[in-house]
Amino acid sequence: MPFRSGLRKAEGWFVHLLHLDDTAHQIAMGAAIGVFIALTPTIGFQMLLVLLATSAVRANKVAGLPMPWITNPVTILPIFSLNYVVGHALVGGPGPQQFIKRLTTLMEQAAAHDLPWLDWLKGWWHLMIDMAAPLWVGSLIVGVAAGLVAYGIMYYLITVYRRHHRRRLALAQAEAAAAPASDEAPDNGPSDEAA
Repeated sequence: MPFRSGLRKAEGWFVHLLHLDDTAHQIAMGAAIGVFIALTPTIGFQMLLVLLATSAVRANKVAGLPMPWITNPVTILPIFSLNYVVGHALVGGPGPQQFIKRLTTLMEQAAAHDLPWLDWLKGWWHLMIDMAAPLWVGSLIVGVAAGLVAYGIMYYLITVYRRHHRRRLALAQAEAAAAPASDEAPDNGPSDEAA
């Protein structure tokens, strides 16, 4: 049942977003910034970056802050793998198989003590540098695309919900205003049937 509990919490958070005292644009922009930053390899700094970015453009911080939770221990590998593949297609760099081969070689050399520690560290550093460009390029592209989608969806949902909510409130107010008038029927005096 943890999935249902998590789903209920997400639903509660989303309903809370719909009632925030901000414009639909500011809320959607906060969510979009959060999604964008969540898809970049800035683990450990994502929430701080969301706070800084949402403050800089006056977007809603509450809508953006939970978004970095998108990249969690369960989702980080598939998300960053997709980002790497996209970046690799655009800027090159070691392919996934080449990366695994280089990493395996480094690990085998370290395990066999065939490589001095400093040389192993240099090899690791160069491998990470070679990976950084495709990962960052892919992350920026995927992040911008996902942020734009998040903005569009959030803006649409917020405006539709608020329009519907205003109509319901107006209808309830109209019914409340009409109710006392119908309860107070005019007194026409004694009826003719009583006589």
